Amino acid sequence: MPDDRLIPNHLFAINERYAPCSLFHAFAGKINMAENYTLNSTKAYHLEKLSTLGWELTVCNALYPEGTLLRKLLVSNESFGRLLYGYLSKFVPMSNVSRVLEVGGGYGYLMKDFLEKNKSLSACMLDISSVLLGKQRETLKGLCVDFREEDFLETQIGNLSGFDLAIMNENLGDFPSLINLSTEIFEEQFNINDPVLKWIIELFEKYDLDRPKGETFNMNIGAIEAVEKLCNANIPYIYLGEHSCEASVPEGLRSIIRVESTGNPERIGLAGHDEYTIQFSYLEKVATSHDYRSVRGSFADFMPIKMTDEIRFALSSGGHYSDEAEMICQFVEDLYKYEYLILMKKEAAT
Repeated sequence: MPDDRLIPNHLFAINERYAPCSLFHAFAGKINMAENYTLNSTKAYHLEKLSTLGWELTVCNALYPEGTLLRKLLVSNESFGRLLYGYLSKFVPMSNVSRVLEVGGGYGYLMKDFLEKNKSLSACMLDISSVLLGKQRETLKGLCVDFREEDFLETQIGNLSGFDLAIMNENLGDFPSLINLSTEIFEEQFNINDPVLKWIIELFEKYDLDRPKGETFNMNIGAIEAVEKLCNANIPYIYLGEHSCEASVPEGLRSIIRVESTGNPERIGLAGHDEYTIQFSYLEKVATSHDYRSVRGSFADFMPIKMTDEIRFALSSGGHYSDEAEMICQFVEDLYKYEYLILMKKEAAT
């Protein structure tokens, strides 16, 4: 039997037409029968095994220490949170924002920057991990913050009312993904009885999603559901950031910055769990259908690199001549591999 903990509760309510027990057995049966698709979930890892982020260093955490070399690569020698706050201010009236929700706040560094930049803000940190909530309490001690330990995908929409801005940074890849789905499900002659596959087809039709190419594809169902939930809660402004499977580099930099994108969510193997890169075009279409307009780009948009001769040489050499050059290459490439999506409810943005 499959481990029940790897089947998130929210999948039970994928569609009101399917009874929870029927859906559970349908999905469990697919796993037992070794059918093509499987579910990747990090829930059990975050609840039972996570003790530290360890070497899983996010871009936000990498830029937090004041003396880090990585900050010196940037045009503005500042932390991730401060740079993001300044960039968001171009699209979001931050002076009118009073309550901020951060889902999956890591060590709390981003929110600390926000609260220090804007003393009128109050925050709510919602996280599935008691370990990370403990880290956030340490980082945000003395600031105006509430903490909620829960699975965001199980959070009631009514509990999201009253927030002006929602933030999900570098954690969408942790949300459940369906892996190795067959593109045959889109063929008219393909008879589908599986409720999960029916739900996938309904999502493609509902949001007019571009159909994947090739024989199989992966799908960030948890990320899609998270965006749906935030939009249905009518939160006026939403920021999303994560490793993208659709990332690109400006043409003038492609000879020295190497980023390859397949357009299909890709596995990232980490300690104790796997994550998947995010298909931002799908999230953008979900938001558009909920009457949000969007701004999308790479992290390099708000963290531009100070392109010196030393940095160009490190990039053109692939970072092979020193540990420092390798670190420079990895960091700069990440600034283009990671995308952001800023969503603005049209009635709020007018």
